[in-house]
Order: sequence, then C-alpha cells, then structure tokens
Amino acid sequence: MNYQTLLQFRQQGLQRLMKHRFSWLIGVATLPFLGVLTAVAVAPGAAQQAPLEVREVSQSLALPALPGGESDGSRYWREERIQRGDTIARVLNRLGVGSDEANRFIHTAPVSRDVLKLRAGATLSVQINDQGELFGLRFLNDDENGEKVLVVIEKQGDQWQASAEPPRTEVIQAVRSIEIRTSLSGALAQAGVPVEVRTQLGEIFSDQLDTTRLQPGDRVNLVYETLLYKGSPIANGNVLAAEVQSGGKTWQAFYFAHDSESGAYYDAAGQSLRKGFSNQPVSNARISSGFGMRFHPVLRSLRMHEGIDYAAGSGTPIMATSDGVIDTIASQSGYGNVVIIKHNAKLSTLYAHMSRFEPKLTRGSKVSAGQVIGYVGSTGRSTGPHLHMEVRVNGQAVDPSTNALPVPGLSTQQRLAFRQQSVKLAANLKLLREIPVSVAQLE
Repeated sequence: MNYQTLLQFRQQGLQRLMKHRFSWLIGVATLPFLGVLTAVAVAPGAAQQAPLEVREVSQSLALPALPGGESDGSRYWREERIQRGDTIARVLNRLGVGSDEANRFIHTAPVSRDVLKLRAGATLSVQINDQGELFGLRFLNDDENGEKVLVVIEKQGDQWQASAEPPRTEVIQAVRSIEIRTSLSGALAQAGVPVEVRTQLGEIFSDQLDTTRLQPGDRVNLVYETLLYKGSPIANGNVLAAEVQSGGKTWQAFYFAHDSESGAYYDAAGQSLRKGFSNQPVSNARISSGFGMRFHPVLRSLRMHEGIDYAAGSGTPIMATSDGVIDTIASQSGYGNVVIIKHNAKLSTLYAHMSRFEPKLTRGSKVSAGQVIGYVGSTGRSTGPHLHMEVRVNGQAVDPSTNALPVPGLSTQQRLAFRQQSVKLAANLKLLREIPVSVAQLE
C-alpha cells in the first residue's frame, strides 16, 4: 500500500475541512454527541519502508446538560390496551405512573380487588401529570351478569373516590368508509370498526346478502353512534345507516326508532329489511328498558345493557321466540333463573330473572316457537318482576329489537318522520361514497 499517497490524502482533506467553515462547525457540533473521540496520528514524511507508527488516543467527553423542563401542573389522559396477563400495577407503570404511586392507589382505591381485575382487550384510561402522579382512572369492566360497568375513580385531595352518580356522556356520529382488499372482517378491523358494530352490520343485511362473501373492491359505508365520556369513547350504540356496494349493486339500511327503547332497520323506501322471529317472548308486554348504555338503578353505575326488558307481572308465561334447543337452564347470581336457547350455529337467545322454569325442560330439550319455557319473576339482580331478554350472534350481544323481534310496519306519521331522518343519513352515505380513497373516520 502507498502510505505516502494516503498521508497526502488525509492532510489535504484536513486542510479543506479547516478552510470550509461550515464543515468545521458541523464537525465541532457533532463531538458532544459522540461521547468518545478516537484519533489516529500518522508521522509525516515517513519512508515507505519504515513501519507506520499508529497511536490511538481515546477521551471521554461529557454530554452537555440539557435544561430541565419545569412542570406547569398540566394533567392529561393516556390510554392503554389491556393485554393478557396484565395487572393494574403493570399497566399503570407502562403508562408512566411510578411504582410507589401505583401501589398507593391499589391499596387505597375505594373499590374491590375484583373490579380492578382488568379484562384482556379492555382499554384503561389514566389521568397523570409530567411527574407520573396519578389523578384518575376509568375503564369498562364486565360483571357476573354479563353487563359492562363503567368504573370511574378520581382523586379528591388526598383521597380516592369512586363515582356514584350517573356520569355525563354525549353521543356523536362516527363514520367509516371501507374498501375491501382481502376480506370484510379484516377491512373492518383495520379501519377500527368496533366488534359489536361489525356483528350488527352482518345481521342488518342477513336477509338480503351474505356480507362474509364480499369481494376485494367491494365497499362498505357506515354511520354509527359512539358514546363519549369526558371526550373519550366508552361504548357504541346503533348503526344509524349502512351501505354495501358489491358487483354493481347497492344495498342501504336506515335505523328508525319506534320509541325510546326499540327500533328497526328499513330501506330507503321504508320497507323492513328483517323479518325477525315469529313470536314475542311475552304476549302484550311493552319494552321497559332497551339495549345500550344506561344508569343501573341498583348498582348506581353506568352499565351496558346488553338486552331488553319487558314489563310484565310475576307469573306471566315466557315463550321461546323461535325453534331451538335448550343450551342452559340454571340459576345464576346476576341473571337469577335463566334459560338460553340455541337456534342455530351462530344465534342464541337468553331469558332471565324467571320465577320458575317450565317443568320437564332440561339441557338438550328441543323447544318450538311459542312454547312456554318459564314464568316472569324477579330472581337475581332485579328491581322487580320483568323479563330480561338477550340475543347473541356468535357470542356477541346484539339489539334484540333490530335483530330478532318481529318488525312492525311504519304508520303514515312514522313514514314522514323516517323520510326526514333518512334523507340526512343518506347525505352522509353519499359523502362517503364520493370519497376517492378509503377513510377510517371522519368526525
């Protein structure tokens, strides 16, 4: 190797670097971030035959002190998805809450340890400051009755308090426009569509088309309700409007509330999209409490009511809404005396708070639509005699009034109200349809 040429190249390069002010400044500015500077010295004028003396000099350079930001006392919310095996302490630490602060909360929180056992897939929201001090938590949890409970714990001075009053919430319209690239389920999940809305979508159009067979290039547009608590989504309500475009055809559905507790889906002309079951579970009874978020009168907390309640006197016969097989007939702490009927591979119905079961019925018994399976009561967690009914699709609770019960036709006055409402929702669908690319959410 020609070391003389190498030496000249290094010397010329250093001279150019010294003359080029900008390059020199960059070199100097970089030194503090390198931490360790290594220099290689080459003796000038060394003969080619002489061995090249190489000396390595290492020196540690202290990094400049960064100015510490002073806290302005601001608090902010952070959210974390609960993973399998998580504990409340582990999640709090992951969100920036110090171990000591997390342990103090766990030992002084005014709720039971069972409530603090988070379920995988749930979202924990915590309010902290820059120092990792904890001021509040909120999350949805499940109880033994299958209902989702909103747990709100806040720090008042030096004490922790659990909310005992109905929290103030607001409902907004969330929209999604999804273009299918592989499968509908994958596209909906990638767009952040909640699982309950995905299930509801398949049931809305189940009498018109099989949404699981939609192909790449097909499109789905959705408008649905999202329930916010202090600006954060905690639950989802009804799908207000849905549109499926496939093979040059378009299907539309619009939700219409018959009253404050029930509703159904109709096409743009006001015709029902679902036939529903042929029977009501209780004859001539009104729905006293509908599907969705509500304030629980016994537990004094906001809960997700995953069924509907029928107001009926104790002893009123309860009938199977459709043919099926008894899957469960037992007494449970929340539901009381409960019967679950499996109607097909994906659909089941649940009937709770019965005073007693119809004699001779056991698990595996076949029942027909209209057959008496039990009698109205107030067993379990109940404020009085009534029937609590749920409809589940692949284990996911859906609104019975829109997915299983007989759908009434619209009166003249209802048709006018439906027309006014559906025109506004159709405008939202048109906006989504004209967007040239898929969007995850517009709010």
